[in-house]
Amino acid sequence: MVDCLSEGDLALLAAMEPAFQTGGFRNSKPAILRTRIRQLVTGSQPVSEALRKNLSKRSRIASLTDLLSPEAIVENRHALASLSTVPAFLAALLLDARPDVRERAETWLKEETPFLTLAPEEALKQLRDLFEPLTELLGASAHTEGVPTTKETWRAQKEQLDLRLRELSEQNRRLKGVDDKVAGLTQRLKSAEQELAASKEKLEAAEKSLRQKNAETEKLVADLNRESTQRDQRLAAALDLALSKEFFGWLGEARALEKQALALPPESDLLEQANLALKHQAELDRHTGNRLTLQARLTELIETHERVAQTLQYALRQSPDLKRIEADLAAEIEKLGRLLQPDKAASPLEALLIERIHAAPDAALPSLRSIPDLLGSAGLLQQEAKERVLAAFRKRLAAIEALGVPPPASDKDAIKPAVTLLGRALAGQKPLMLLVDGHNALFGLPTRYNPQRGSAASEGEKRNKLVADIIRITAPNPAIRVWVVFDGPERTDTQASANVRVTYSGGVGEHRADNVLLDNITFFRTADPNMAILLVSNDADLCKAAVKKGAQIVPVMDLGTFF
Repeated sequence: MVDCLSEGDLALLAAMEPAFQTGGFRNSKPAILRTRIRQLVTGSQPVSEALRKNLSKRSRIASLTDLLSPEAIVENRHALASLSTVPAFLAALLLDARPDVRERAETWLKEETPFLTLAPEEALKQLRDLFEPLTELLGASAHTEGVPTTKETWRAQKEQLDLRLRELSEQNRRLKGVDDKVAGLTQRLKSAEQELAASKEKLEAAEKSLRQKNAETEKLVADLNRESTQRDQRLAAALDLALSKEFFGWLGEARALEKQALALPPESDLLEQANLALKHQAELDRHTGNRLTLQARLTELIETHERVAQTLQYALRQSPDLKRIEADLAAEIEKLGRLLQPDKAASPLEALLIERIHAAPDAALPSLRSIPDLLGSAGLLQQEAKERVLAAFRKRLAAIEALGVPPPASDKDAIKPAVTLLGRALAGQKPLMLLVDGHNALFGLPTRYNPQRGSAASEGEKRNKLVADIIRITAPNPAIRVWVVFDGPERTDTQASANVRVTYSGGVGEHRADNVLLDNITFFRTADPNMAILLVSNDADLCKAAVKKGAQIVPVMDLGTFF
């Protein structure tokens, strides 16, 4: 086929093909051009479209295969290869303009025996059967080959052609209807695909919304489960919150009443002053008021019992009802006596000491502190009596510490830094929830909880000393409620004192105590938005999260100054 190319075709290829643009190829040397073309068509590089078209024009079998469909070529490949030789047939397919035909030829090139060898007569018969409909349309039939054409045979062929034409016209009309249906179905398919795409977008949006709702639901369920598992802790926290406000209410009322009690008119009668002071004391302290109420009842019962006893003593005939009343009065008097004086002094000396402790001025209390020990060493006080005297001393001292700080002159400084707020709460001037990051506090006060000499203190001893310091500064002020949280393997809650609770976080992983502290801050802020909440910690991340939840931060060193 390369040899069949004319010099004009060679010149045109040399001018158009990129392969001839370099290398010094000239139109005047066709032999060199043919050699270059042989290199191109037998090499590994793809053959250009222009070169393929020029070569396919020189192949008779290519002129035939171009007219056949790929299916017809595959079905009749053995006959075509037998009539044209296998190399010529494969070369014609490799030059075909259709990529699928060229791919099929490449596949056959790799097979050892891609074609069956047929006799020329058999191959010719197969091809005649293939082209029979075409030859009939052209007026020649394989069955009439060698028969002379007459007027009758021509008419018969014409009738067959007319019938064939009508059949083809009918098929054409049906195919047009099918085309219309296909076009309609294609349009419907396109609309359905658009609807499907819109539905998929809506589905993706719905799934995204569902995932968000599921995530929110899972978070709520987790919060609910955590609150359910920590129900006891939440009840204890709610109790601490209520006690803080309740105690502060008592102390605030006490200061107001204290001012009134100190403003007694000097010209009043001593007895009136005593009654007024007792009344103010009852209003100042609920416990005192309750005791005065019970004491008044006890006095009335004693007077009534004396009258009943004297009546029975001098009666000629004693009434059974009066005897029963006398016994009930005596039992009630004894019951109230035990209630009002559960630790009744066992000796006049003990009673005198307790009376002096409660009546002594505040400044004289330090000098009275050593008297019980001195009397105990001298054998004048038994151990039990000594403990009762010391308990009375501690009770008086706690009352002084709780109520001894004067109220602020005004509320214009209500907004203060956290440290000032803690100082006011420790002075009994404000209710407060104080949360302490235990291990962080120990780490922030190393010189206090690590002994300077001797063996190192254990972790348990350090924790106990920290809790003892907190109890010492907060015990006189029940309006401040403290919650100390340490990391620990198991969740435990201990009431270290009346207003100090110690919790070990439990759980696994990092920031276990931090999570407990943040949960408590959230609970306190939700239960009472006006309650002041302080967190003692130097942990930057914890403090940042606590501030977002509404707590104020007290550095560990500032807490150490109160110690």
